[in-house]
Amino acid sequence: MWSTILMRHLRAGAALALLCSAVLPSSAVASSAAQLVPLQVPSFTQLSQHNSDELSALLMRADDLARASNFSPIEPVTFVLHGDEINLFKRDNYQSNQMLVDLAARLDAFKVIDVRVCETWLRDNQVAATDLPPFVELVPFGPSFQAGLQQSGAIPF
Repeated sequence: MWSTILMRHLRAGAALALLCSAVLPSSAVASSAAQLVPLQVPSFTQLSQHNSDELSALLMRADDLARASNFSPIEPVTFVLHGDEINLFKRDNYQSNQMLVDLAARLDAFKVIDVRVCETWLRDNQVAATDLPPFVELVPFGPSFQAGLQQSGAIPF
């Protein structure tokens, strides 16, 4: 009985895979499968010198993953910011970056992402922590924090 059920599931899975490969380019199928990995294990993205479009693309990817899991509890993706992209989150720049900041805030509220900002960069660029949204957390030095994530087994997002 179990073997019959297993064979049905295997056939259904093979048919679905065949359908996906026929409808979607193989790169889309591969990237869809790869995108599900961060939901299962700790992951991170190191951001330095990224523009708003690149950061938005990463946030949208995290949003897509969260929606695919119906926002069920997942391991959040840690965003480690330690470059000029931090300026995107400054209160003075909120008007021009509202969609990006609001998306990051929503994803943080649902524990899809965890945004960390380098205190060293803030100090070197005369940016106060109070100039950033409250969901942003500080780390002493972004690159070493990111290295610690890698050593603990987190994978790149």
